[in-house]
Amino acid sequence: DVSLDRRVGWRFLATRRGGSGLSAIGSVAASWCLESEVLLLGSAFFHFHPPSPTSGAGEESFVLLHTRSLSSLASSVSHYLAMDLEIASEVDKARMKDTVPQIHIRRLEHVYDFSELTDQRNRYANLREEFKKLHGAEPDFIARAPGRVNLIGEHIDYEGYSVLPMALSLDVIVACGMRSEAHIHVSNVSKEVDAEDPTKPKYEAGILSIDPREPVKRGSWLSYVQAAYKGVLEYFMWKHRDNKAEILWPRQKGMNLMVDGRVPQGSGLSSSSALVCAIAIAVMHIKKMSFTKAEIAEFCRECEKYVGTQSGGMDQAISLMGEKGFAKLIDFNPVKAHSVPLPLGGIFVIANTVVASLKAKAPESKYNLRVVECTLAAVVLALALDVPKGEALKLKTLKEVQERMGDKKDSPLVVLEEKMHAEPYDRAELEPLMGVKLEALFKDNEDFLKAVKYGDANKGFQLYNRALHVYSEAARVYKIRQLCADDSKDKFQSIGRLMTESHRSCKTLYDCSSPELDELVKLAIENGAYGARLTGAGWGGCIVAYVSENTKNRFIEEIYRSYYKKNLDSGKFERSQLRDCIFPSKPSPGACIIPL
Repeated sequence: DVSLDRRVGWRFLATRRGGSGLSAIGSVAASWCLESEVLLLGSAFFHFHPPSPTSGAGEESFVLLHTRSLSSLASSVSHYLAMDLEIASEVDKARMKDTVPQIHIRRLEHVYDFSELTDQRNRYANLREEFKKLHGAEPDFIARAPGRVNLIGEHIDYEGYSVLPMALSLDVIVACGMRSEAHIHVSNVSKEVDAEDPTKPKYEAGILSIDPREPVKRGSWLSYVQAAYKGVLEYFMWKHRDNKAEILWPRQKGMNLMVDGRVPQGSGLSSSSALVCAIAIAVMHIKKMSFTKAEIAEFCRECEKYVGTQSGGMDQAISLMGEKGFAKLIDFNPVKAHSVPLPLGGIFVIANTVVASLKAKAPESKYNLRVVECTLAAVVLALALDVPKGEALKLKTLKEVQERMGDKKDSPLVVLEEKMHAEPYDRAELEPLMGVKLEALFKDNEDFLKAVKYGDANKGFQLYNRALHVYSEAARVYKIRQLCADDSKDKFQSIGRLMTESHRSCKTLYDCSSPELDELVKLAIENGAYGARLTGAGWGGCIVAYVSENTKNRFIEEIYRSYYKKNLDSGKFERSQLRDCIFPSKPSPGACIIPL
């Protein structure tokens, strides 16, 4: 029963269902609203009133629509209300339980925008066909996990601070099936060749051990697959550590995994974490395991350490917890995601420098060194605040130090300026101050020890600058979240200014930008963006620009002409590198299982 309550300029769509059917209708209506780009008002895009266990008929669900949406509604509402409500109910239940294996999205319409559907259907069909050619049988299901763009909050997740990313439609999908042999066969549909040896495929197929006790062999894309598998099984065994029964791994059935990834490697859009999360939920589904999204995010973060990167947890959390139509404010310790509706009228455009940001390559001089510098900054600042030495040496993050600032807790930048000097710190200054060797703080982590050695042998440790970036960036996250819910006329410009401030901080204080990133940010602002910043680890990869929805096409054309075509004409870029080099982005759903 669909009724329209006439108001001046606005309409209420009301769906009436008794019992548990209402939440299903709500999910369908939500999908329709987001896919049709309906203009919705309120603190969120939509709001439903789910029935209580005791409620009966007559419960209502409301969506506030603008009058101009009614013509679209008239031609679509009967179709959407007639859809299989079991799908929406399944999604709704899974969201409440916060578990991944229950999310069985049976139509690609629930994952991708209408404009992408033909391409995605062909892509999924090709993956199934390639899997069948190789293994002689159809896959049992497909696992999917998206990449992400971080709108604000760079390099602060591993310091315990909240970040504001959104999931992308660019994703990794994995066709999965069982095999009788006790090993894992991994392949990739990509036909790309290795840049250094064109006689070899870029993503070589391989056989992995089914025993999670096997160490991860670094240096290949397969190491991420092995790390994910190892992470799932290790967590499962830890949760069931009281069960003393020995697992006989050679008797376990193996699996076939075939990967198709569309998140560009080294783009700063989290291709590695998307792969890890997709493999993790695939293994869970095959093994009939069930964990919360927070649990999966945590052990996926941990298992990426096997390939040498000390991730903060944002990439895995948003890949798992992404939601169509919403950015997510992600908190840590414990991991929790809050839906943040983005202002209508603005859109985020992602532009790739086409210079790879490989944080697992020489991480001791980049990503891991920054983690080490922040840890040292936390200890030094804590000691300056008269935190007992034994307690200070145990601190790992700058957020932990902020919580010990007493009545100055809300002014960490003031405390930082009072207590630390801006010049680099070296071993000769740090060790007497702390009373221990630098290596003692990182003795259990070989990757951090390499970073300590690198910093010691080069320009020392930039503790003040790193802490200044972390504290100022953490404040910008909450300012932008507040602006997203604000009614001020200049909120687009205010959000843009904060994004540009963030880039300046990443460039000058965190030293993680690059000439190409700086050039793209400059071009974005010159061509009308409200603001722009690097996104991801930096040192290459992508920028994200905030532009008016009305001017996005012209903006994209100008950036393509002034950056990509220029470099293409000069021979610096090849045309094959420019697929998905610049595109507008809307928030997409998180990881899911798609039955076949």
